[in-house]
Amino acid sequence: MIVGRAPGKAVLWGEYAVLAGAPAAVLAVDRQAVCELTPSADYCFIASGFDAPEAEFRHLPRNPPEAAPAALLAWQVLNTFDGRGLRPGTFRMGTDAFYAKGRKLGLGSSAALCVAVEGACARWLGEAPRYQRALAAHRRFQGGRGSGIDVAAAFFGGALRFQDGEAQPLVAALPQCRFVWTGEGADTGRYIDRFAAYLNGGDTLALDRLAEQSERLCRAPSLDALNGYAQALRQLDRAAGLGIYTAAHRRADSLAKVYKLAYKPCGAGGGDIGAVFAESPGQFAEFEAAAGAAGLTVLDLEAAPHGIEIRT
Repeated sequence: MIVGRAPGKAVLWGEYAVLAGAPAAVLAVDRQAVCELTPSADYCFIASGFDAPEAEFRHLPRNPPEAAPAALLAWQVLNTFDGRGLRPGTFRMGTDAFYAKGRKLGLGSSAALCVAVEGACARWLGEAPRYQRALAAHRRFQGGRGSGIDVAAAFFGGALRFQDGEAQPLVAALPQCRFVWTGEGADTGRYIDRFAAYLNGGDTLALDRLAEQSERLCRAPSLDALNGYAQALRQLDRAAGLGIYTAAHRRADSLAKVYKLAYKPCGAGGGDIGAVFAESPGQFAEFEAAAGAAGLTVLDLEAAPHGIEIRT
């Protein structure tokens, strides 16, 4: 058996701006996607975590499987190897750690699983995992949408500066951070489509301001810069009609202001998670208690210093 594991992600800043070429920051977090690969007579895909039934097929079809997202994701990964030397196998895939109460947390489960599958397949061929191969497979899975920032976090781990598909360690010292789950899932693809419609309108002043704030943060992260970024994100939300700031995100934002903290939604917004920042860990206690009383969940997340890990 070959086992590939890859961590999830939380976007610290730069969502939407990264789609326009600006730098962003992402943190790999300690929720792991797993792919266990064993030789078998036929191709078999078994998934837990994804909202789909088990899917099996006996040979690599010309057309992708339609029923199960996890099977489709693995199919996309297999296609990047062009079938060379990959024998039939059973892919047992798990993303259970990316869900709570039957709802996704928004920690990049599909990207993490894509990296885990790519790593397992590469080891099967006696090769090292390849970031560009995983990135290509995930982009196909998403229909060409997205920046790839979640794939980079899963592959490399740690805190990263990401721009135009390239990732490098984020060297600037980060403020203290906690992550808040809104209790609501978000359809990332729908928000990216709305953003594309905004870009087609031609007036990108709000996006330009957001990109400037993201570059400022990459140079020197601070609570003041994070508050400036959050303000620019709200302006983009209004200008583009994205719906980033749901009622739950607004509650978290209001509470953060009460306790002199900085808050912003992570990723596409519209649900999933947000990040709250402080200058010292001791500033979080009152916020966490108030967030729980307001129906929000402060997640028990830690940074994942390592990306893809493979064992046999």
